Amino acid sequence: MPDTDPKQRPPMRYLNQDIAEGALAHKDRIIEAASSQIKKHIASMKALDRPKAMDYFDSMADIFGPRVEELRKFKESGGKVVGSLCYFAPAEIPAALGAVPIRLCSGVYESVHPANDLLGDAGLCPLVKSTLGLKMATASPLMELCDIVIVPTPCDAKLKMGEILGDLVDVHLMNLPAVKNSEAGRKAWIEEVRNLVIALERKFGKKLKAPALKKSINDFQKAQAAWRNFTELRSNGGIWGRDALLAAQVSFYDDINRWTHNVNALATEMEVRKPVAPEAARVMLAGSPIIWPNWKVPQLIEESGGIIISDELCSGTRTMYDPVVVEEWTLDGMLTALGDRYVVPCTCPSFSPNLEREQNMLQRMRSVKAEGAVFHVLRGCHLNSLDATKAERLMRREKLPMLKIESEYDEGDLEQVRTRIEAFIEMIKARREMLT
Repeated sequence: MPDTDPKQRPPMRYLNQDIAEGALAHKDRIIEAASSQIKKHIASMKALDRPKAMDYFDSMADIFGPRVEELRKFKESGGKVVGSLCYFAPAEIPAALGAVPIRLCSGVYESVHPANDLLGDAGLCPLVKSTLGLKMATASPLMELCDIVIVPTPCDAKLKMGEILGDLVDVHLMNLPAVKNSEAGRKAWIEEVRNLVIALERKFGKKLKAPALKKSINDFQKAQAAWRNFTELRSNGGIWGRDALLAAQVSFYDDINRWTHNVNALATEMEVRKPVAPEAARVMLAGSPIIWPNWKVPQLIEESGGIIISDELCSGTRTMYDPVVVEEWTLDGMLTALGDRYVVPCTCPSFSPNLEREQNMLQRMRSVKAEGAVFHVLRGCHLNSLDATKAERLMRREKLPMLKIESEYDEGDLEQVRTRIEAFIEMIKARREMLT
């Protein structure tokens, strides 16, 4: 249901009573299936050789669990929660205004169906459908706690989802430049960051102050430093890729300082851990976002004799990897630095030209001694599919194996994907023997 008085909201443009009631009828089924999916994957990962520090991330992995109750109490005391639907929304800004920022992208399979009434194109991104369907069915307590949702627009699907979400919750759209490496594109994006500040100041009735923003940036800089340290240690093979991805995604909604503390604890343990699977094929995972608990591709890679030694996902390593670099600690200087941090190093396929993406993949693969890459493309994620073609050509020139996997947002293609991944892993291992 909308989080503000319906009398203050414009008339609904997309939802009607039949669609709304139809979506709500799916709520219990969605929650039950998602909870089962979460428990299944946690149980599977607990059976692995893994750091003790992963216990914390397991406890926070339930998107219906303890963090929801914390945020409920925060809201009851007058706190505000700001949702975002992409990597590009600077979390430091709502945090500096005293709100809790959370990222809302959905990996729940069953919530795709309710969104088909409004996003009926069969070729449209299922991640976007899943996210909208959760809100339509009121099946995500995290979404229901949001006072406003920030929607950057890296693709057409998110652009239209942001418009439709306006029927259900206050939305602020951020217009992402398609050409980022131009001064015009940079200025336009920094202006979008300033407009976000204005929108949140109006929403919450308070002004953004430089000392509060400096503290928020410092908190996130500590998180980014902790994550970079962990990422480098990860390349030694002391942790399964599924665990690393889970640790990254708990940052989407966890308290940032607590998350940083637990990442540091994980890194400390990693310093003395031996490889969990020394004979496994070392795989780089790239492509479309993989959102918890949609763990199909990571699980298949690691059940088939591989280990995800690194990734280039905006839902994985890139989530916290790049630091905010502030040259002037004025309010304007900090907002400029935030604008640059969320766009300049980013290799999202929404940008063109995007030549650095495959080069970054190649550089990272060499630095972690990856033996091949799996480029995952969600069905309907056309931009990542195009980038996969470029990446495949580069890998071929460099004589590195790459497998493009196009997958649905369910487990209907599980065995088909498994067969292809198993063959790819076997090929990597055979190639290893030939090269030694």
